[in-house]
Amino acid sequence: MKMKLALAAASMLVAPAFMSAQAQTSNIYVSGGYTQFEGDGGASLGAVTGRVGVGFGPNFAVEGEGSIGIADDSGTELDSEIGVYAVGKLPINPSFDVFGRVGVSRIETSPGGDDDGLAYGAGAQWNLTPVDGIRGDWTRHDYDNGEVDAYALSYVRSF
Repeated sequence: MKMKLALAAASMLVAPAFMSAQAQTSNIYVSGGYTQFEGDGGASLGAVTGRVGVGFGPNFAVEGEGSIGIADDSGTELDSEIGVYAVGKLPINPSFDVFGRVGVSRIETSPGGDDDGLAYGAGAQWNLTPVDGIRGDWTRHDYDNGEVDAYALSYVRSF
């Protein structure tokens, strides 16, 4: 039930952007980097994370992400994490943006199985050039089995 409510809320956030997409110029961006997942139970898991996003104007984007575990902890391994987010951006100047995001995510660990829930966070991006940037962010994943904090550092390329 919690997942259905989160999906409904995310759909209401994302739908207006898609309806107005034809009237606005959109930009596509991709990013790749490292994410450290810190769980309630003390597990610290590392992953390679990729994102694809579509920006609608300077203040809104929709992005999807996927992570594959590369560093396990005490027998716990991250198999995968996927999520979709609505992103609100605040450009501070041409070289620096801050953002907040909210969406839903699903994580799969061994042992432990899979879990899904609401995810929200904040971050910043330093734009090295008009198309290249470095992004740092924190995301809280609120799963039924507990909370997981994710800290990510990524290279971003805009098209």
